[in-house]
Amino acid sequence: MARKRAFTENMIAAFLEHDKISDIMRATGLSQNTVTRYRDDPQFQDILNQRRVQVIRRSVQKMQQSLTDCVNVLNRIIADDSISPQIRVNAIQIMMSQCRSWTETADLAERVEALERPILCWIVQNSGS
Repeated sequence: MARKRAFTENMIAAFLEHDKISDIMRATGLSQNTVTRYRDDPQFQDILNQRRVQVIRRSVQKMQQSLTDCVNVLNRIIADDSISPQIRVNAIQIMMSQCRSWTETADLAERVEALERPILCWIVQNSGS
């Protein structure tokens, strides 16, 4: 049976913020061996992946909330012949494109997680056999 581990928010935040083991060590005060063990722990990786999905979801929600404003700006630009719309239209197009891309990424991450969950459970259940 898999042993449950307690992971601190500080540790999780360090892994989410930094890519290099040395930076994670500096942020957490943990040794290289400890950081490496956490990095290789499937349970910890699952927590990190869940947090990454949450961050993406929150970002997508913020982008989606601002889409109405973007559309309103576009409408004002279209209606006002005195405004040079090129720069603002480009920014709005980027915003809309990113929102679509991030929404797709968040949806895919959620679907992959749902597919991986039963596989990981099976591995954990059968690892002691």
